[in-house]
Order: sequence, then C-alpha cells, then structure tokens
Amino acid sequence: MDWTLSDGTPIGELARTDPIVAVVVDPSQCLRCSSVLAEWLEWERRSGISVELLLARKPEEEEERILRATGMRTDGYLTDVRIEAQRTPIELVLDTGGVIFRGERVYGPSSPLLDALKDGRSLREAVDVLSDAGT
Repeated sequence: MDWTLSDGTPIGELARTDPIVAVVVDPSQCLRCSSVLAEWLEWERRSGISVELLLARKPEEEEERILRATGMRTDGYLTDVRIEAQRTPIELVLDTGGVIFRGERVYGPSSPLLDALKDGRSLREAVDVLSDAGT
C-alpha cells in the first residue's frame, strides 16, 4: 500500500516495531463514524497501543471548522489517494511489513476487529482470528 501522509510519511512506516491500528475516515463522515472512533480511542487508552486517526483527504474549510469545534483528534491526512467517502471508515492493522488487515465501512459502536480484540488478544492474534473466520 503506497498511501502517504501529508507530512510525507508512507503509511507503512507508522508501525516502527510493533503492530498499530490506523483508522481512516473521510472528513465529511467524521461525525457519522464518531462512535467507532470513540471505541478505538478507548481501546488505545486501555491497551497502550497506538491508534492513528487519519483523514482520507485534506479537509475543506468548513470540515476543518467542524473538526476543531468538536475537538476530534486527527493524526494527519492522506495525500495522492482517492478514497470514496462511502468506503470509510477503514480500519488497518499495520506491521513493520505493511498492512496485515484491512476492513472497510466499519460503523460503530464496534467492529469485527474491535470484537476480535476482546479478551485481551494482541493485534496479531485478532488478525489471525479474523483471517481464520474469513473476514
């Protein structure tokens, strides 16, 4: 996956040593998918594992105002990629070798990946559970 963040970082470089989660949302869909984002932020707090909240594109001026007003955290946006808003949110598990899991159109309050992380599973274990289930 050759997606790049606005600061020039390739998305595959976000996971430096251990797997992390990246959740990609379209700025126009942020409020619609806020419940799954809240679940990911809670999981990040409990697990201590990084969750990157990325925008699928640079937000327009009005979207930027809404993001600021709601206090929604974002960790950057993607450039040089076109992702239809209807495909977001996209959940990615990134490892040092690249993307090891991808789920699209994941609306809260949970998701198959979040469900697979219950009971203290690691990200790798959750990805294995989903792979075994054919998800």
